[in-house]
Amino acid sequence: MSRLPLLELDDIPEEYHHLFTDEYLGDRHIFRAWAHNPEVLEATLEYLNVLYDQLGQRRKELVILTVARARGARYEWHQHVDIARDKEVTIEEMQAIGGGDLSVFDDAEFVLLQYARAVESGTVTDQIHDALTRHYSSGEIVALGLLVDFYVGLCNYIASVDLPFEGGEFVGWTPDEKTVSELFD
Repeated sequence: MSRLPLLELDDIPEEYHHLFTDEYLGDRHIFRAWAHNPEVLEATLEYLNVLYDQLGQRRKELVILTVARARGARYEWHQHVDIARDKEVTIEEMQAIGGGDLSVFDDAEFVLLQYARAVESGTVTDQIHDALTRHYSSGEIVALGLLVDFYVGLCNYIASVDLPFEGGEFVGWTPDEKTVSELFD
């Protein structure tokens, strides 16, 4: 049970109802908890959308999954297994991230995920940063670092409010096609 009540649409000021349409946020628990402060929710979403646009949908999801796994953040992992499928991330790639083996990724994505891990743990070295600069612009590196930091904080926040994930059992760190289909289709 969440330490913050998960608000229903009727509990949220009407000027923020547009955020909870299926085309936008839908009915995820995280947003229903954040709706206790709808101004912050809306501003946070605007900020995230700018970061997301910098990295592209696939890379964004790979980074979020990497951070969620590194933090042991079951809610965030569970949510983004579902979301990532629509952003061209394969089950095999999710299994690789969940299992800690990033060797299945090409050089550009491999270093992206290595960098995400290093930012998450506060262990970025010159070698990792230099490798990243061979594939990504300075602007993308800024967006990547801020995205990782945001999701580290979000994982901590979700744990602090003890947010349950939606529907069914935890998909697992190395999800298989059958389980993913049963939970999300």
